[in-house]
Amino acid sequence: MVDLAPAAGLDMLLDAHPRDVLGHAELLPLLAMVVPDVEFRAFAAKHGGVDPRALEDLVVATYGESTLVLGLGDFDGPSLERAFSDRTTRVTLRAIDRRGGPLSSIVRVEGAPEADHLALVMFGRRAIGLETHAVTGRAGPLRVSELFAMNRLARAKPALRAPPLDVAMRAMGNAPVRVFFPGPFEGETGNGLAGLLRAATAVAIAVRVGDTSATFDVTVSLFGAWNEDAPKAGQRFAAAVENMTRSDLGRLCGWHEPIQGPDLTTSPTILTVSARIDAVKLAQGARAATRGQIEEIMKE
Repeated sequence: MVDLAPAAGLDMLLDAHPRDVLGHAELLPLLAMVVPDVEFRAFAAKHGGVDPRALEDLVVATYGESTLVLGLGDFDGPSLERAFSDRTTRVTLRAIDRRGGPLSSIVRVEGAPEADHLALVMFGRRAIGLETHAVTGRAGPLRVSELFAMNRLARAKPALRAPPLDVAMRAMGNAPVRVFFPGPFEGETGNGLAGLLRAATAVAIAVRVGDTSATFDVTVSLFGAWNEDAPKAGQRFAAAVENMTRSDLGRLCGWHEPIQGPDLTTSPTILTVSARIDAVKLAQGARAATRGQIEEIMKE
């Protein structure tokens, strides 16, 4: 699904594979610690039967005020449309953009809730896309995703196939959770990571389930033309990451006491810090830090 996320205007992209992560049985009680099963069930009841835990692919990307969500799994079209209608004051459009069978038809629905404009695209029974804060009368990221799916954008490239994130995607490799931030980083944002963001082209994070019980291997990479300054820049990067782990949130989640690492590696174009962290401490910290926010998200 990540190949349906457009590059233009992208601020952040999360590419996750929930079913792969939760295939590790030791992580199931940790997820329940952060988001109880009853909340997932309530979420599914309000969203056409969609349970995020069952998704094969989940992509969340932000474009200014718009948020694009793409999911791969098993979906029931009529249930999704009813749930979509319940979230809007009125459905403004329903179009069959490509006719086909249960796996190949593409149906687009748009609506106007009280707060913003919503758009839903159902790619057969196996994939969906949702755009919040869609702008009426303008082709937003979801419409571009749909055109990608119909092979109508031969010259355009998805976010991870276009600079600068194409390089970051290859460097990070496959991981069940990846997060990408494309540059350039300007203004106050450019001051981040000890000022290194001003010279960076992209930031990427990869999370893999560790080969020991209830651990995550986390890699954070900073991309840019560091050249002969890479060793010095790497030390600044490592120090900035350490400061973040020693913040209140970092201590709450146990980031300041990794099981292994942190380890720094540098090259002329990539600075990387990696560590193995305790998934139990992370879950406990995430629950304490975000409990109210998660409850609100699951209610939406």
